[in-house]
Amino acid sequence: MQLKLNLKYVDKYVSQKEILEEISLNRQVFADSYVGKIGPDDRKGWFKVDNYANPEMLNEILETSEYVRKNAEVFVVIGIGGSNRSALAAVECFKYNHPDAPEIIWAGNNLSGASLKRVFDRIGNRSVIIDVIAKDFNTVEPGLAFRMFREHLKERYGSDYNKHVIVTGSEGKGQLREMAERYDYKFLPFPEDVGGRYCVLTPVGLLPMAVAGIDIKQIVEAAKATENYLKSLPIEENPAVHYAVARNLLFRKGFQIEGFVVIEPELEHLARWWLQEFGETEGKIQDAVFPTYFVYSEDLHSMGQYIQEGRRFVFETYFNCFKPTELTIPLSEEEDGFNYLDKRPYDDVNHAVYQAALNAHYEDGVPCIEFLAPAPDETVFGEFYYFFLFAVYCSANLIGVNPFNQDGVENYKLNMYRILGK
Repeated sequence: MQLKLNLKYVDKYVSQKEILEEISLNRQVFADSYVGKIGPDDRKGWFKVDNYANPEMLNEILETSEYVRKNAEVFVVIGIGGSNRSALAAVECFKYNHPDAPEIIWAGNNLSGASLKRVFDRIGNRSVIIDVIAKDFNTVEPGLAFRMFREHLKERYGSDYNKHVIVTGSEGKGQLREMAERYDYKFLPFPEDVGGRYCVLTPVGLLPMAVAGIDIKQIVEAAKATENYLKSLPIEENPAVHYAVARNLLFRKGFQIEGFVVIEPELEHLARWWLQEFGETEGKIQDAVFPTYFVYSEDLHSMGQYIQEGRRFVFETYFNCFKPTELTIPLSEEEDGFNYLDKRPYDDVNHAVYQAALNAHYEDGVPCIEFLAPAPDETVFGEFYYFFLFAVYCSANLIGVNPFNQDGVENYKLNMYRILGK
């Protein structure tokens, strides 16, 4: 596995001895996590990559993506939360590698009419296919967006509008499944036993990636290799277990907020995917780490001040992953104060600010976990996805929360339904 965990920047706060002692105390929890024993059986379809990213399913996804690529200049993905964040992370990182792919636009992820209107304006007269993703199809954001797009497609394509609709939903009596059968939409399964935030290695996450030109077979192979690697290690040597333990030991010592740091702007949505995994999975009790993220160097000019000198209840998790370029800083005849950088590779500056921030924060009392990876590609993403799915499962089990529910989200929905008269 190329993804590596480095805990040397937390050693002043959490020692390797403490981590191993905590693993020993909770050995049965982690042993049960290894075999997917904890949690309802009808929510663990993600646990084995082959369940929904097997060759047969991958072929159907790739065939569908080829249809989209041949028939659409724009591909609109309608979904919210776990239904779009994993794919969004990969597409935003790799879209510049595949300029021949359809433009992918994300909709149904908010209730702003202005935002939805901009989506229609961006599409203009270009050919379009939509993919509506919803497990139960009772969430307002994708539901309303789908209605708006159905009428838009009917106006443009008449009785052939259904050829421009893909629905990814539950099998059986799911509402999207019934609509697909009634109106002859292309249907892909949103597996019943996989929750939204765990669905990256299913058609939910893989179809938009494939449309974007991303090698989903490589992502899946890397995820499978990571699964096999993590489950083959002794518990005491497992980096996902060590990460889960370290972050929770830091919480007990007063470090209640974890800031996940990326240094490449194109990895921001990967950080947002990580944010959802930990926030929605663990945010059910008072004794859980609050996750957030930073994009450096930009956020060093806002939150950097607080991290450096503010209250000591934040720890950082750095993702040491850079996109290399061949840019070189040119000589300048004008005196601008930056001559000390003449002829330096531009990337050197990004590497320098990364290490400078990590060292400055650590030296001033901020524990810093670090993950290291080569330049982002499909292998790195496949490893990242499965590693953190397994890590959040272990972490949730360690603190004793159900890794798969999110009942608290329903409270605001009930208020909204009441206001709207449902």
